[in-house]
Amino acid sequence: MEVFPVFTGEYLFDSCSPVQMLLTQETVTSVRHQHDFVELAYVVQGEGIHQADEDKMQVMQGDLLVIPPGVSHVFQPQDLTGAEPLLIYNCMLRPELGRMLSGLPEPFSEEEMLPLLKLLEVKQWFGYRESSVELALVLRRMHEMQSCGSLGDPQQLYPLLFELADLILPAAAIPFAQQPGMDYDPLHDVILYMISHFREKITLKEMSRQFAVSSRQFQRLFKIKTGRSYIQMLQEIRMKYSCLLLMFTELGIQSIALEVGIYDMKYFYRLFREYSGMTPASYRNRLQSHFVSAKEMMSSAEHCSH
Repeated sequence: MEVFPVFTGEYLFDSCSPVQMLLTQETVTSVRHQHDFVELAYVVQGEGIHQADEDKMQVMQGDLLVIPPGVSHVFQPQDLTGAEPLLIYNCMLRPELGRMLSGLPEPFSEEEMLPLLKLLEVKQWFGYRESSVELALVLRRMHEMQSCGSLGDPQQLYPLLFELADLILPAAAIPFAQQPGMDYDPLHDVILYMISHFREKITLKEMSRQFAVSSRQFQRLFKIKTGRSYIQMLQEIRMKYSCLLLMFTELGIQSIALEVGIYDMKYFYRLFREYSGMTPASYRNRLQSHFVSAKEMMSSAEHCSH
């Protein structure tokens, strides 16, 4: 059974702001995950693949995906070498936002709040490609406010949230049919499988069967298209997931190693140090002993020593 890490609002939101804004660069080995809050993911730059539960779609600049709680998803850049970045605005809506809206004073009206309240109640992911730049402008403004520390100001923030909901909600009834095109590289499917099944013993031989080629031919093709070997990518996926478990759970280090499919502790410690530049315990202590923002936490797991 596939189980994906849950990013919780407890770790990602500060004490006052109902929203967290990030600008992230997705990588080929980005971790498939789910949340306990609604996320609005907007493609700022680049092209790629997005998988939400079992649905897979091609995305490009101007696409917006609404991801409700409990839906596992992951982005992957079209370019498997990472030379052409896929940049995403992540607008994360605090789980308690609905309750916070009920306590808003005038001049905010119930009529203004209604689209946002409906957006917070969506149960299935949906998305659309905007034909203008209205969404991009609102999200850019919110990201600027996050950078200068004014995202917690209700007089500035809530009008932008209401505008976002007004723009987004009508798309909930429209199918997002951007299926992978003719230029889709089947190697994406292999890597998406690795991201979902890295706990298992997925061998080079098993993966090569999907391409109906020999293990040697598959390894050569994998290296040419991604710039790294199959085992290097598999271990990078496992180390990223280990970082997230150290951040978001209280699991012991041995349990984390087993959780990511590594049963030799010496080997796990060596891989983790090579990836992060520190031991697992030091990595966790750094996060716990200092105030680390959501942006720093996510960037730490994504890029440790890269």
